[in-house]
Formats: sequence, C-alpha cells, structure tokens
Amino acid sequence: MTDTSGASEPTRTLVLGGGGPVGVAWELGLAAGLASGGVDLKLADRVVGTSAGSITGALMTSGGDPAQLAADVETIFSTGIGSSGVDLVSTEGLAAFMDLMFSSTDAEGDGSVHRQKVGEFALEATTIPEDAFVGSIGSVLTDLLWPAAFSCTAVDVVTGQFRVWNQASNVPLERAVASSCAVPGIYPPITVGEARYMDGGVRSPLNVDLASGAQVAVIVSVMAMELPPGFDDPRIGAFLDAQTAEVEALRRGGTTVEVIAPDLEFLTISGFGMSLMDFSIVGAAAEAGTRLGKLEAERLAAIW
Repeated sequence: MTDTSGASEPTRTLVLGGGGPVGVAWELGLAAGLASGGVDLKLADRVVGTSAGSITGALMTSGGDPAQLAADVETIFSTGIGSSGVDLVSTEGLAAFMDLMFSSTDAEGDGSVHRQKVGEFALEATTIPEDAFVGSIGSVLTDLLWPAAFSCTAVDVVTGQFRVWNQASNVPLERAVASSCAVPGIYPPITVGEARYMDGGVRSPLNVDLASGAQVAVIVSVMAMELPPGFDDPRIGAFLDAQTAEVEALRRGGTTVEVIAPDLEFLTISGFGMSLMDFSIVGAAAEAGTRLGKLEAERLAAIW
C-alpha cells in the first residue's frame, strides 16, 4: 500500500513483554483502549511476544477483536485453567526465579551461561505435568492457526540458546506459546523436537532487539521501566535499566519508538509486579489496560 507520493508506509513492529496472566489481560485491555482511540495494533507488520506477550500476540494476530478479548479474559483463562493446576503458583518457586533474574545483570558474555543456570533450576523444579500446561495454553488459543505476522521467544534449558518461533518453525502454536510462557520454578520446560525450552523472558522480559529494522515500534512493558520513588534496590534497578538500554539501542538504530509502561492504577492492581500470576485479578487488569489505552491513543497515533 502506498501514499500519493509513492513512498511506502513505514514497517511497524509491536513488541509485547512478559508478565503472567495479569499482564496478558492488561495488554489486551491496552489494545482495546487504543483501538477505541483509532490506534489499531493489529496493523503491525510484525508482532513479537515474550511469555505473557506470546499469548496476547497470538490472540490478537489471529483476528480477535481486542475489545471482545478484554471483555472475555476471565472466561478465557478459566476455560484454559480447567483442572490443569496452572493457577496453583508456587510462591517459593516464583521468588527463587525472580532472584535468579535479578542476578542476570552480573552475567558475563552473552548471558548464555546464566541462562543455563536458570535452565538447571527449571529442570529441577517440581511443577504440573508438561502435557497439562500445553493443554491449558491450547484451550486459551482455541486451536488457532499460526498467524503469519506473529513470533514468540523461548530459551533452551540446556544450552541457554535463545529461540524465536514463527510460522516457518513448523511447531504447533500452542507448544511454541507454552514454551514462551514456561516460567522456571512454576511451569515445566516444554519439549519441542529433541530439546526442552523455557520462558523467553529468561533472556529479556521484552527482547526489544527483535524489532530491529522496523521503521516504527511500539514496545509494551508489563513491568515498570524504572524504580518507584523512594524505592532503592541496586539489583532491581540494574535489571530495569537493562530494559531501558534495549529500547535506546533500538532508537539509535533508526527506529521510531514509543513505549507503553504501567501507570499507577495497574501497578497497584498488580502489586507493583508481585501479583502478576494472580488469575483472580485479570478482569481488573483488563479494565485498567483499557483506560490507559484510551489515554495513550493520541500519543501513539502520531507514529502508528
């Protein structure tokens, strides 16, 4: 599609970050609110999802109406949960995983050695069965075909190698998304071929670099991009600074970037990130996302 001057429209990439079921609901609400303000995120040429963002991205790029998805999010998740046990989140496992993640800024080289350490933790954890977790994701995705514009991220638990799944990967959508959502210590690593994979957020909650080459990118971060006033934790601060550095590197590469980060309402609902695995608050998260999306529509319309 071209304009009257003959110049092609800018390529647009949407990056959807990780953040549990609460993050999925909030991201769907954001998309709904933005759409009501004339910003249709489904127009993205490329949608990259990590963890929660992989569920959001798969649903959106499969043609789902964001407003309807946000309205139905509680039903969507209750159907997916069934008797799988995905809602029985180990607080000890989550705390241990977060401790490992906040130590990732001390990793040397490309971080693969640190990811291997997290992989060992993932393999040793006691979780629900792999088939139960994949089945719950399949119920959420309701047998959707793999969307052409969609990709999602995962990490090999043994080698620490980063993997991007897309339509050409010849992997069932529900298994690829499950691998992207396989939070170490909470959910089981997912078998794809002869390897097992864990949450793509082990590399980065955003994986912004996958938007490289786009002319325009919208980055959605479920987690705050900076520490709240009065809160001082060097490790968490360094972890958040790494996400900001990813965004700045993308800008330096010539991409026009806008970031949507949580507002105070969502931070309060999500316990400043500590309650992102609480399935009971997904409805409130979707409503908060819709309100923020409506407020952000004018800002994003300038580039989208």
